[in-house]
Amino acid sequence: MKNIDHDYWSGKHAKEADITNPDLRIAMQQLYGRKGFDFGKVNDIFYDKDRKNHYRPDGYSSYTSLTGNYVSKMPFRQKAVENNKKLAERCYLLAVTIAGELFFPAHKLGCATINPARASCFNDLLFPALESIRKYYDKEQNHYPMKIQMEAYGYFFDNFASFDEYIEYNLLQDYELLPKKFPTNENELVDFWKRSIEFLEARSKRIEEYAKRNDLFDL
Repeated sequence: MKNIDHDYWSGKHAKEADITNPDLRIAMQQLYGRKGFDFGKVNDIFYDKDRKNHYRPDGYSSYTSLTGNYVSKMPFRQKAVENNKKLAERCYLLAVTIAGELFFPAHKLGCATINPARASCFNDLLFPALESIRKYYDKEQNHYPMKIQMEAYGYFFDNFASFDEYIEYNLLQDYELLPKKFPTNENELVDFWKRSIEFLEARSKRIEEYAKRNDLFDL
């Protein structure tokens, strides 16, 4: 895999690195393929000919840094970026590395897949999505966000015996550092970036240590 600071979302891959970038696919396979998860061959595409349906079970998505024009409901975003350029840039540069990548089932089963559900339920926030995943493993939970998706894709999450195993496998042990809510003003957005940076730096270090132990980096 590429070095820990490599940007997988630049150049021709700026919009759809999770679909088009073979280097990202290789890195994900090396890090997370040991349970048999399939990220496809380098020259494979993610979609069938009409580009509507994923044909593989294991896809991935990028952490959302909110540095760009993510949602129109944030009229304060541009000012926040202008007033905190270095902070916003640092968050973005971390989010486009391997530390900003997650993977969920990509094959559509009659409902939204996990990542679009994360977007619609939580504005792409990761922490509340992980809390829903936690509740999936607590079988006594009757109602929680994303329950329909969690049950539909239970075959994926059942690869892990517990929420703790899911977290450890995905190198997400630092997830408590994540922002807990969507920002509603400039100060909260700045705090969002700070928390995101703290999480992404910690996860980057964890991934780097794992890659070194397992000799995954390109020479």
